[in-house]
Amino acid sequence: MNKFSTYNQSLIYWKQYQKFFPEEMQINEDHLPTEEWISWNNVHIHLDRMPVPHAKLKIVFIHGAGGNGRLLAPYARILQKYGYEVVSPDLPPYGLSYTNSGKLLDYQLWIDILIELIDQELKRDGKPIILLGTSIGGMLAYHTAVQSKRVKGLIATTFVDTSDSKVRDQLAPNKLISRLGKFLMDNFPFLLDSLPISVNHVSRMKLITNNVDMTKLIMNDAHAAGTKIPLRLLRTFLNMKPVIKPENFDVCPVLLVHPQLDPMTPYSFSKPFFDNIKCKKEYVVLEGAGHFPIEQRGLEQMNVAVLSFLKTVENEL
Repeated sequence: MNKFSTYNQSLIYWKQYQKFFPEEMQINEDHLPTEEWISWNNVHIHLDRMPVPHAKLKIVFIHGAGGNGRLLAPYARILQKYGYEVVSPDLPPYGLSYTNSGKLLDYQLWIDILIELIDQELKRDGKPIILLGTSIGGMLAYHTAVQSKRVKGLIATTFVDTSDSKVRDQLAPNKLISRLGKFLMDNFPFLLDSLPISVNHVSRMKLITNNVDMTKLIMNDAHAAGTKIPLRLLRTFLNMKPVIKPENFDVCPVLLVHPQLDPMTPYSFSKPFFDNIKCKKEYVVLEGAGHFPIEQRGLEQMNVAVLSFLKTVENEL
């Protein structure tokens, strides 16, 4: 991967996803995201930007395992239509982002990248930042908000707290991989950390959407679920504990828009963490929607809830 690769010109696999979204969300040649790169600490991060020069807020949109920034572009387009700027990074090794050293890749690096991105965006134009995390990006947004302390709102589709063994069991294909795999990674990092493994082999990626054809596309996408990650990234993800527990979280208001029909991370796994959050918060169920929501009713409810939340944040600035 290098800076000559672009979604808009050379890597156009993402175009196959568009037909699964309502027409008003689809990305085409008339409204492509602008593409940018930032380099930081030997990591090269690709950004998709949906610019809105006079936006009152900026959303940093965080993908999950098996995703990338361009996969989220249809959702970002809706936000842009309503006057909000959106920046969607690819977290290495997903999408087009990369690092020159596999040893660097761990979960804290993802958090550090997002903190650096927040800092750079605030320096760029001072627009207040909202984090929006989908799938495991929801919990990643929480960790980032805690460690950055510079965001004005947090939106998530799930809160996957991997410090809970039941949650780890739910994410893995089976308990053998969940329990034995974690034991081996924790005890033999010097042997296993650098080994690359497909995300499809260590997660229930078959449940990422409730549409068989779209799920196949994501699983076969070399820049999404087809990506291989070093076991160090998986190990550190599974061992991550919140620096600030949810009962002490007071950084910003929180909105959870959880899909109703999510077999990958059911609401029951997000509920304990969300219930413990003590700041101003709201929960909205997305009726009929799967883990990666593409269903019309759920999308409509998500748009209403997210736009209402953003307007409230905007009014309180």
